[in-house]
Amino acid sequence: MSPAGLAKPGQFEAHGESSPVSGDQLSNRVDRILRENLDGRRLDVTQQGAWQVLHGILAYGKAFEVETPAGVQPAVDYLLEGGPLEGFEPSIGDPLPAQTGGSNGAVVGSTTGVRFEFAPSTKTGQGHRDQWLAILAQSNLTPSDPVVVRGRKFQVDDVVRQTEFDIPLNLEEEFSWTLIGLLAFRDTDHVWTARDGNDYSVDLLLEVELNQSIADSVCGGTHRLNAIAMALAKRRSEGKPINGVWQMAEQQIAASIEDARMNQNPDGSYSLAYLHRPGWARDLSEQLGTTGHVLEFVSLAADDETLQSAWVRRSVTRICDLLDACRDIDLECGVLYHALHGLQEYQTRLKRMSSE
Repeated sequence: MSPAGLAKPGQFEAHGESSPVSGDQLSNRVDRILRENLDGRRLDVTQQGAWQVLHGILAYGKAFEVETPAGVQPAVDYLLEGGPLEGFEPSIGDPLPAQTGGSNGAVVGSTTGVRFEFAPSTKTGQGHRDQWLAILAQSNLTPSDPVVVRGRKFQVDDVVRQTEFDIPLNLEEEFSWTLIGLLAFRDTDHVWTARDGNDYSVDLLLEVELNQSIADSVCGGTHRLNAIAMALAKRRSEGKPINGVWQMAEQQIAASIEDARMNQNPDGSYSLAYLHRPGWARDLSEQLGTTGHVLEFVSLAADDETLQSAWVRRSVTRICDLLDACRDIDLECGVLYHALHGLQEYQTRLKRMSSE
């Protein structure tokens, strides 16, 4: 039996190709590795917890399946339909008053919220505020999608509104996952009223994130940078001005991408210190962890030209090498699925560019 925190390898077809350098070769290799790790490793809700399963969802969205007592099921559907999983603990939240929301001034009716419980001291639960919403929101959910809690049916928007209401409870002022979750359903000019009676905005949460130390943040600050990059991309997609706090975000992202490039190792892996100084690790799992997290950020944040550059392609090749080398090894889920998410985002963007 695989340890509860690890993704256990299944049956992988042997491949012996060397590291490719051409775009088509690399694209085919990434497709294979994504497919193999989706089909060849499967988590079991009776053995793994939410922290592990949600990382699989991060990489594969609605395509990620889990073993359940009733058979193999899509993980997103299983969770939102009320399937039990240690560490995934939705609870019925507060009565939420009607309020005006968003830049269009729409009135949101009164509802009862749904809260994903914060469990930072566990190895299975939500380690960061709003982490589960951020991950699920990237699975193309809609505000009206159902969420079952204790047999009662709610909607995804009830989770989003509870998240907005609970902003004053975020004493850590860690809004990385909050921004990702909210901006899947709200625009970048969104303003709302929280439980303390004060108004909050996307601009304010972004400003708080920009004032935090990237180097001292979890996983080298890559999660914080992901949130800033995704917020900036949403702002650009709306065609709104990149000024004020948004210009600060643009400058932070550009500087961090350059840090990743400057501190990259000759073999294509990213620094053991993530973005902040040179560093090389002999351990393959450590290399996969840092390189996967940094590629995830670069794939979300870089412009099209940078994403197609040789230095980014080298890092993708290195991750493919590492995943092939670890094909028959149980891997820690955070390490594995952040690397796969980085490959997924890289591949999605390149295919979109080639079709335009």
